[in-house]
Parts: sequence; C-alpha cells; structure tokens
Amino acid sequence: MKMKKGVEMKKLLSVCVFVFFFYSFAHAVSIDELSKTVVFLRQQSQETFMVGDKTVEAWYRDPDTKEFKPKVITFSGTGLIVQYNKRDYLVTAKHVASGLSPTAEIIMNLSATQSKSITFKWLSQQQIIKGAQWFHHPKADISIHPMAYPERFQLLAIGEDLFPKKDVQIPLLTPAYVLGFPMGLGTQEKLSPIAKGIQIASRPTSIDSPGISPDLQFILLDQALAQGYSGAPVFYTEDIPSGIRIGSQSMKGGERLHFIGILSGAFSDKTGGKISLVIPISYIWDIIESSDFQKYEKVLK
Repeated sequence: MKMKKGVEMKKLLSVCVFVFFFYSFAHAVSIDELSKTVVFLRQQSQETFMVGDKTVEAWYRDPDTKEFKPKVITFSGTGLIVQYNKRDYLVTAKHVASGLSPTAEIIMNLSATQSKSITFKWLSQQQIIKGAQWFHHPKADISIHPMAYPERFQLLAIGEDLFPKKDVQIPLLTPAYVLGFPMGLGTQEKLSPIAKGIQIASRPTSIDSPGISPDLQFILLDQALAQGYSGAPVFYTEDIPSGIRIGSQSMKGGERLHFIGILSGAFSDKTGGKISLVIPISYIWDIIESSDFQKYEKVLK
C-alpha cells in the first residue's frame, strides 16, 4: 500500500513539474515586458558652422519670445540592457556608440510613470563599475558599456536564459519584432519603445559590398526600418504547438520570444530597394569573451 502511494506521488510530482515547465515555457516573457529592457540614447550639442577658418556657433531667434537661443542638433539611437555575471551592460550599434560623448544621455524607465536620464560622464564616476568604458567589436557594428543606476528600481535586463551564446538557424519568414525609437518617437514624458513587426529574410549570411567585411555574417530582415532603430534589439517568435495533453487536460499553445541580435542599418541598391541588417548575437559574445572585457570583469570582482 505504501509503495503504491509512493508511485502515485512520484507520478503526481512529475506531472506538476511538467505542467510548471510547460506553462512557464508557453507563457514566457512578452514583448511588452521586453520593452522595459530598451533605452533611448541621445546626444545633444550646439550646431556650428565655418566662417572662413573659424568655427562659429549657430543661434536662432525665438519667434514668440524674440530671444536668441542656441540651435541644438540631436543625434540619437536605441540600446538595450543585458545581464552577464549578474551585472548589467548596455548594448548598441557601434556607429551609435561612436557618436556619443561623455555628455550623452541614457534615458530609461524607472517605473510605470517616470523616466530617468543619466550621462556617460556620470557612469564613469561610479565606483561599482570603476574603469567603465566602451568595448567595441573589432569588425562588427556592435558595442557594450557597463551600467550602473542612481537608485534601486525595476529595470528588466535580458538574462542569460534569453541570451544564447550561439546563433540559431531561424526558418525563413519567421515573425520577428524590433523595439526602438524611430525618428525620436516614444521619448516624451515616459519612454514607450515603438514595436515593429517584421519577418526573418535570411539565415546568417555574408554581404558582398564595399565597406562591409566579407568575414561578417548578418541576419537580414524583409524590410528597411526607420532611422532611430539603430542599436535596437531584434526578437524572433517560436510557436509552441497546442494540443499536448496532461492527463485529461489539453494544454494551450503559445509563443516564446528569443533575442537574436542588434539592428545595424539598411543595405540598399541603386533602384531604391532596402533591406535591414541585424548583427547576430554571437558578436556580442565575441566582445564578452575577449581578453580586454574579461580583464575588466576580473577588476570588478
């Protein structure tokens, strides 16, 4: 009798573990939740122009107040927060990182109603990430910077469960999403990353074009994306089939999102055709596993 009860208990436990695993898998993190990992990167500076051999600042007269104000130009892009060894890092496209000075801002959501802005200069002064700097990939358009925060708050990071080390073979025309700030949209009182649905147009492939290393691999998307999406994370969706039965119950299907890389830009031809380029996730790991990055990690321990 005791043996029978023990067998039944093991069966029940197995079913519970399977149900929990399947439920967690099928009801994984949503695109809304993943939007919390996305940050807005902004560099503002006064416009200048040349008069002879001198650089002159540009000003304009406000039509309402009649006061003269500096003419400000804004360079912006998208980034996301990933987690490695229980520390957070900012990831973006290298061409975005290269345009950011110490005064550039990282704007993120602190809560459901409030955003917070910090600068790279502020980051450089934090002892918790002492020696923080940009780590650039030598060839690919991708860069990483250590992160710290001015206060405790719930900022979601892409954990290692969504951050695989290897690029996966994704079936062509698989639905995917990109999250970012095209044309500076979604950046008012509270950050609200703009989601765009696209499809996977290729497996990792090289591009024969001047200025692009033949050694690099890209994942192509089926359409071009607006300016401001550079550095944005790209996720593809994996369908989970329905109809699996647990006892007398049939489990519902669902969708699981996977992080696959960073949007670099668009590739175009003379006819005006454009297609988007994604830097695969393996290039992020190239940086993380590099000697410079690992040396920095050891300093923090």
